[in-house]
Amino acid sequence: MTRLDLVGGGFYQPAKFLPLLLRDCGSQILNLGGMLPHENESQARRAALNVSGVSLLLALAKTLVGVMGGSIAVLSSALDSAGDMLASFANFVFLKIAAKPPDEGHHFGHGKAEHLATMLQGVVLGAGAAGIGIRAIERIRTPQPIEGSAVAIVTMLASTVVTIFIAKYLRKNATQAESTALAGDAMHYTSDYLANGATILALIIVRFTGNPLWDSILGISVAGWIAWSSIYLIWNAGGDLMDPALPEEEIARIVEAIEKSDPEVVGYRDLRTRRAGGVRFVEFDLCIDRSVSFEVAHDVSERVKQRIFAMFKRVVITVHAEPVER
Repeated sequence: MTRLDLVGGGFYQPAKFLPLLLRDCGSQILNLGGMLPHENESQARRAALNVSGVSLLLALAKTLVGVMGGSIAVLSSALDSAGDMLASFANFVFLKIAAKPPDEGHHFGHGKAEHLATMLQGVVLGAGAAGIGIRAIERIRTPQPIEGSAVAIVTMLASTVVTIFIAKYLRKNATQAESTALAGDAMHYTSDYLANGATILALIIVRFTGNPLWDSILGISVAGWIAWSSIYLIWNAGGDLMDPALPEEEIARIVEAIEKSDPEVVGYRDLRTRRAGGVRFVEFDLCIDRSVSFEVAHDVSERVKQRIFAMFKRVVITVHAEPVER
Protein backbone atom coordinates (compact mmCIF):
# COMPACT_ATOMS: atom_id res chain seq x y z
CA MET A 1 0.00 0.00 0.00
CA THR A 2 1.23 3.49 -0.83
CA ARG A 3 1.08 5.87 2.09
CA LEU A 4 0.89 9.63 1.88
CA ASP A 5 3.12 12.22 3.47
CA LEU A 6 0.56 14.46 5.16
CA VAL A 7 2.96 16.63 7.12
CA GLY A 8 1.77 20.23 7.24
CA GLY A 9 3.62 23.48 6.66
CA GLY A 10 3.65 26.93 8.27
CA PHE A 11 0.75 29.35 8.61
CA TYR A 12 0.02 32.97 7.80
CA GLN A 13 -0.20 35.40 10.67
CA PRO A 14 -3.89 36.39 11.11
CA ALA A 15 -3.05 40.11 11.44
CA LYS A 16 -1.42 40.06 7.99
CA PHE A 17 -4.08 37.92 6.38
CA LEU A 18 -6.73 40.44 5.22
CA PRO A 19 -4.62 42.02 2.43
CA LEU A 20 -3.55 38.52 1.36
CA LEU A 21 -7.18 37.43 1.25
CA LEU A 22 -8.12 40.40 -0.96
CA ARG A 23 -5.16 39.71 -3.23
CA ASP A 24 -5.89 35.98 -3.51
CA CYS A 25 -9.54 36.58 -4.33
CA GLY A 26 -8.52 38.93 -7.11
CA SER A 27 -6.05 37.20 -9.38
CA GLN A 28 -3.78 34.58 -7.78
CA ILE A 29 -3.90 31.21 -9.58
CA LEU A 30 -2.06 28.16 -8.26
CA ASN A 31 -0.67 25.35 -10.34
CA LEU A 32 -2.96 22.60 -9.16
CA GLY A 33 -1.29 19.84 -11.12
CA GLY A 34 2.05 20.39 -9.38
CA MET A 35 0.70 20.61 -5.85
CA LEU A 36 2.01 17.95 -3.49
CA PRO A 37 -0.28 16.06 -1.09
CA HIS A 38 1.10 17.71 2.05
CA GLU A 39 0.70 21.13 0.38
CA ASN A 40 -3.03 20.45 -0.09
CA GLU A 41 -3.40 19.54 3.58
CA SER A 42 -1.44 22.53 4.89
CA GLN A 43 -3.28 24.87 2.49
CA ALA A 44 -6.63 23.79 3.91
CA ARG A 45 -5.47 24.23 7.51
CA ARG A 46 -3.85 27.56 6.72
CA ALA A 47 -7.08 28.83 5.14
CA ALA A 48 -9.15 27.74 8.17
CA LEU A 49 -6.72 29.39 10.60
CA ASN A 50 -6.53 32.60 8.55
CA VAL A 51 -10.31 32.89 8.40
CA SER A 52 -10.65 32.33 12.15
CA GLY A 53 -8.10 35.14 12.66
CA VAL A 54 -10.05 37.56 10.45
CA SER A 55 -13.30 36.65 12.22
CA LEU A 56 -11.64 37.44 15.54
CA LEU A 57 -10.51 40.85 14.22
CA LEU A 58 -14.05 41.49 12.94
CA ALA A 59 -15.54 40.57 16.32
CA LEU A 60 -13.14 42.91 18.15
CA ALA A 61 -13.77 45.79 15.71
CA LYS A 62 -17.54 45.39 15.96
CA THR A 63 -17.36 45.24 19.75
CA LEU A 64 -15.36 48.48 19.83
CA VAL A 65 -17.77 50.26 17.47
CA GLY A 66 -20.81 48.86 19.27
CA VAL A 67 -19.61 49.96 22.72
CA MET A 68 -18.53 53.42 21.54
CA GLY A 69 -21.72 53.98 19.56
CA GLY A 70 -24.09 52.20 21.95
CA SER A 71 -25.39 50.02 19.10
CA ILE A 72 -27.12 46.80 20.12
CA ALA A 73 -27.28 45.66 16.48
CA VAL A 74 -23.52 45.98 16.06
CA LEU A 75 -22.85 44.21 19.37
CA SER A 76 -25.13 41.35 18.25
CA SER A 77 -23.16 41.14 15.02
CA ALA A 78 -19.92 41.07 17.05
CA LEU A 79 -21.22 38.04 18.93
CA ASP A 80 -22.05 36.38 15.61
CA SER A 81 -18.49 37.01 14.35
CA ALA A 82 -17.11 35.49 17.55
CA GLY A 83 -19.17 32.38 16.82
CA ASP A 84 -17.79 32.33 13.28
CA MET A 85 -14.28 32.47 14.68
CA LEU A 86 -14.91 29.48 16.94
CA ALA A 87 -16.47 27.47 14.09
CA SER A 88 -13.55 28.19 11.75
CA PHE A 89 -11.02 27.36 14.45
CA ALA A 90 -12.86 24.07 15.09
CA ASN A 91 -12.49 23.45 11.34
CA PHE A 92 -8.74 23.98 11.70
CA VAL A 93 -8.59 21.46 14.56
CA PHE A 94 -10.53 18.83 12.58
CA LEU A 95 -8.36 19.42 9.50
CA LYS A 96 -5.25 18.99 11.63
CA ILE A 97 -6.62 15.66 12.88
CA ALA A 98 -7.52 14.62 9.32
CA ALA A 99 -3.93 15.32 8.20
CA LYS A 100 -2.42 12.82 10.64
CA PRO A 101 -0.73 9.92 8.85
CA PRO A 102 -1.93 6.32 9.29
CA ASP A 103 -1.02 4.72 12.61
CA GLU A 104 -1.54 1.40 14.40
CA GLY A 105 -5.10 2.27 15.35
CA HIS A 106 -6.06 3.97 12.05
CA HIS A 107 -4.56 2.05 9.14
CA PHE A 108 -6.30 4.21 6.55
CA GLY A 109 -5.49 7.55 8.16
CA HIS A 110 -7.81 10.08 9.79
CA GLY A 111 -9.36 11.70 6.71
CA LYS A 112 -12.95 11.21 7.87
CA ALA A 113 -12.40 13.86 10.54
CA GLU A 114 -12.90 16.32 7.70
CA HIS A 115 -16.42 15.00 7.10
CA LEU A 116 -17.13 15.45 10.81
CA ALA A 117 -16.03 19.08 10.47
CA THR A 118 -18.49 19.50 7.59
CA MET A 119 -21.25 17.99 9.70
CA LEU A 120 -20.36 20.38 12.55
CA GLN A 121 -20.72 23.32 10.14
CA GLY A 122 -24.17 22.01 9.23
CA VAL A 123 -25.18 21.81 12.89
CA VAL A 124 -23.90 25.36 13.51
CA LEU A 125 -25.87 26.63 10.52
CA GLY A 126 -28.98 24.80 11.71
CA ALA A 127 -28.69 26.36 15.17
CA GLY A 128 -28.23 29.79 13.59
CA ALA A 129 -31.29 29.31 11.37
CA ALA A 130 -33.39 28.27 14.36
CA GLY A 131 -32.21 31.29 16.35
CA ILE A 132 -32.99 33.73 13.53
CA GLY A 133 -36.38 32.14 12.87
CA ILE A 134 -37.42 32.15 16.54
CA ARG A 135 -36.34 35.77 17.00
CA ALA A 136 -38.21 36.81 13.83
CA ILE A 137 -41.43 35.10 14.98
CA GLU A 138 -41.15 36.72 18.43
CA ARG A 139 -40.76 40.12 16.75
CA ILE A 140 -43.96 39.49 14.77
CA ARG A 141 -45.86 38.59 17.96
CA THR A 142 -44.43 41.48 19.97
CA PRO A 143 -43.14 44.20 17.63
CA GLN A 144 -40.15 46.12 18.97
CA PRO A 145 -38.38 49.23 17.70
CA ILE A 146 -35.40 48.39 15.48
CA GLU A 147 -32.22 50.40 15.72
CA GLY A 148 -31.42 51.93 12.33
CA SER A 149 -28.55 54.25 13.17
CA ALA A 150 -26.02 55.22 10.52
CA VAL A 151 -23.25 53.65 12.63
CA ALA A 152 -25.02 50.30 12.66
CA ILE A 153 -25.70 50.38 8.91
CA VAL A 154 -22.13 51.36 7.94
CA THR A 155 -20.60 48.76 10.28
CA MET A 156 -22.83 45.98 8.97
CA LEU A 157 -22.09 47.03 5.39
CA ALA A 158 -18.32 46.87 5.97
CA SER A 159 -18.70 43.52 7.72
CA THR A 160 -20.71 42.15 4.78
CA VAL A 161 -18.03 43.17 2.26
CA VAL A 162 -15.31 41.44 4.29
CA THR A 163 -17.47 38.33 4.72
CA ILE A 164 -18.05 38.11 0.95
CA PHE A 165 -14.27 38.05 0.42
CA ILE A 166 -13.88 35.41 3.14
CA ALA A 167 -16.49 33.16 1.51
CA LYS A 168 -14.82 33.59 -1.90
CA TYR A 169 -11.41 32.83 -0.40
CA LEU A 170 -12.74 29.68 1.27
CA ARG A 171 -14.44 28.43 -1.89
CA LYS A 172 -11.23 28.87 -3.88
CA ASN A 173 -9.15 27.02 -1.29
CA ALA A 174 -11.81 24.31 -0.90
CA THR A 175 -11.59 23.61 -4.63
CA GLN A 176 -7.80 23.65 -4.73
CA ALA A 177 -7.34 21.51 -1.61
CA GLU A 178 -10.40 19.32 -2.35
CA SER A 179 -11.59 20.01 1.18
CA THR A 180 -15.21 19.33 2.14
CA ALA A 181 -14.63 21.10 5.47
CA LEU A 182 -13.61 24.35 3.78
CA ALA A 183 -16.55 24.04 1.39
CA GLY A 184 -18.85 23.77 4.40
CA ASP A 185 -17.22 26.80 6.02
CA ALA A 186 -17.65 28.72 2.74
CA MET A 187 -21.37 27.95 2.81
CA HIS A 188 -21.42 29.09 6.45
CA TYR A 189 -19.93 32.49 5.57
CA THR A 190 -22.18 32.76 2.52
CA SER A 191 -25.17 32.43 4.84
CA ASP A 192 -23.58 35.10 7.06
CA TYR A 193 -23.28 37.71 4.35
CA LEU A 194 -26.81 36.97 3.15
CA ALA A 195 -28.02 37.41 6.74
CA ASN A 196 -25.97 40.62 7.06
CA GLY A 197 -27.38 41.87 3.76
CA ALA A 198 -30.92 41.18 4.97
CA THR A 199 -30.12 42.99 8.24
CA ILE A 200 -28.81 46.04 6.35
CA LEU A 201 -31.87 46.08 4.10
CA ALA A 202 -34.14 45.78 7.14
CA LEU A 203 -32.31 48.61 8.94
CA ILE A 204 -32.65 50.87 5.90
CA ILE A 205 -36.36 50.06 5.32
CA VAL A 206 -37.19 50.46 9.02
CA ARG A 207 -35.26 53.74 9.13
CA PHE A 208 -37.41 55.20 6.35
CA THR A 209 -40.76 53.50 7.02
CA GLY A 210 -40.73 53.05 10.79
CA ASN A 211 -42.33 49.60 10.33
CA PRO A 212 -40.33 46.88 12.20
CA LEU A 213 -42.27 44.08 10.49
CA TRP A 214 -39.81 44.16 7.57
CA ASP A 215 -37.05 42.94 9.86
CA SER A 216 -39.05 39.82 10.72
CA ILE A 217 -40.06 39.11 7.12
CA LEU A 218 -36.48 39.25 5.88
CA GLY A 219 -35.29 37.31 8.94
CA ILE A 220 -37.64 34.39 8.25
CA SER A 221 -36.60 34.31 4.57
CA VAL A 222 -32.90 34.16 5.47
CA ALA A 223 -33.58 31.54 8.18
CA GLY A 224 -35.24 29.30 5.58
CA TRP A 225 -32.26 29.52 3.22
CA ILE A 226 -29.79 28.83 6.04
CA ALA A 227 -31.86 25.84 7.22
CA TRP A 228 -31.74 24.36 3.70
CA SER A 229 -27.94 24.86 3.63
CA SER A 230 -27.67 23.12 7.01
CA ILE A 231 -29.63 20.08 5.81
CA TYR A 232 -27.54 19.97 2.62
CA LEU A 233 -24.24 19.94 4.54
CA ILE A 234 -25.35 17.36 7.11
CA TRP A 235 -26.84 15.08 4.44
CA ASN A 236 -23.70 15.16 2.30
CA ALA A 237 -21.34 14.73 5.25
CA GLY A 238 -23.38 11.76 6.47
CA GLY A 239 -23.26 10.25 2.99
CA ASP A 240 -19.47 10.68 2.82
CA LEU A 241 -19.08 8.89 6.17
CA MET A 242 -20.87 5.87 4.65
CA ASP A 243 -17.95 5.26 2.23
CA PRO A 244 -19.71 5.75 -1.12
CA ALA A 245 -17.82 4.85 -4.29
CA LEU A 246 -16.07 7.57 -6.25
CA PRO A 247 -18.13 9.36 -8.94
CA GLU A 248 -18.77 7.35 -12.09
CA GLU A 249 -16.61 9.62 -14.24
CA GLU A 250 -13.62 9.09 -11.93
CA ILE A 251 -14.14 5.32 -11.92
CA ALA A 252 -14.29 5.38 -15.73
CA ARG A 253 -10.93 7.17 -15.82
CA ILE A 254 -9.42 4.58 -13.46
CA VAL A 255 -10.73 1.70 -15.58
CA GLU A 256 -9.32 3.30 -18.73
CA ALA A 257 -5.93 3.74 -17.04
CA ILE A 258 -5.90 0.06 -16.05
CA GLU A 259 -6.98 -1.31 -19.42
CA LYS A 260 -4.62 0.85 -21.48
CA SER A 261 -1.61 0.72 -19.17
CA ASP A 262 0.37 -2.25 -20.53
CA PRO A 263 0.05 -5.05 -23.14
CA GLU A 264 0.56 -7.65 -20.39
CA VAL A 265 -2.60 -6.51 -18.57
CA VAL A 266 -5.49 -8.85 -19.32
CA GLY A 267 -8.05 -7.02 -17.19
CA TYR A 268 -9.06 -6.30 -13.60
CA ARG A 269 -11.35 -7.63 -10.87
CA ASP A 270 -13.03 -6.38 -7.70
CA LEU A 271 -12.43 -2.67 -8.22
CA ARG A 272 -13.38 -0.84 -5.02
CA THR A 273 -13.15 2.91 -4.40
CA ARG A 274 -13.97 5.32 -1.64
CA ARG A 275 -12.90 8.69 -0.29
CA ALA A 276 -11.96 10.11 3.12
CA GLY A 277 -11.61 13.88 3.10
CA GLY A 278 -9.50 14.78 0.08
CA VAL A 279 -7.87 11.33 -0.12
CA ARG A 280 -9.15 8.73 -2.57
CA PHE A 281 -8.68 5.01 -1.96
CA VAL A 282 -8.54 2.61 -4.91
CA GLU A 283 -8.24 -1.20 -4.56
CA PHE A 284 -8.39 -3.88 -7.28
CA ASP A 285 -6.96 -7.15 -8.55
CA LEU A 286 -4.84 -6.64 -11.66
CA CYS A 287 -5.09 -9.58 -14.06
CA ILE A 288 -1.70 -10.18 -15.73
CA ASP A 289 -0.65 -12.80 -18.26
CA ARG A 290 0.62 -15.72 -16.17
CA SER A 291 3.46 -16.36 -18.63
CA VAL A 292 5.39 -13.26 -17.51
CA SER A 293 7.92 -13.36 -14.67
CA PHE A 294 7.27 -12.09 -11.15
CA GLU A 295 9.56 -9.10 -11.76
CA VAL A 296 7.69 -8.13 -14.92
CA ALA A 297 4.34 -8.48 -13.13
CA HIS A 298 5.61 -6.19 -10.39
CA ASP A 299 6.77 -3.60 -12.91
CA VAL A 300 3.43 -3.73 -14.72
CA SER A 301 1.58 -3.18 -11.43
CA GLU A 302 3.76 -0.16 -10.67
CA ARG A 303 3.11 1.35 -14.11
CA VAL A 304 -0.63 0.96 -13.61
CA LYS A 305 -0.37 2.66 -10.22
CA GLN A 306 1.65 5.54 -11.65
CA ARG A 307 -1.03 6.18 -14.28
CA ILE A 308 -3.66 6.44 -11.55
CA PHE A 309 -1.40 8.58 -9.34
CA ALA A 310 -1.13 11.05 -12.22
CA MET A 311 -4.91 11.53 -12.25
CA PHE A 312 -5.49 12.62 -8.66
CA LYS A 313 -3.75 14.84 -6.15
CA ARG A 314 -4.07 12.44 -3.24
CA VAL A 315 -4.76 8.75 -3.73
CA VAL A 316 -3.86 5.53 -1.93
CA ILE A 317 -3.74 2.51 -4.27
CA THR A 318 -3.73 -1.15 -3.31
CA VAL A 319 -3.09 -3.56 -6.19
CA HIS A 320 -2.96 -7.38 -6.10
CA ALA A 321 -1.41 -8.96 -9.19
CA GLU A 322 -3.48 -11.96 -10.28
CA PRO A 323 -1.93 -14.37 -12.85
CA VAL A 324 -4.46 -15.47 -15.49
CA GLU A 325 -4.56 -17.19 -18.86
CA ARG A 326 -5.12 -14.98 -21.89
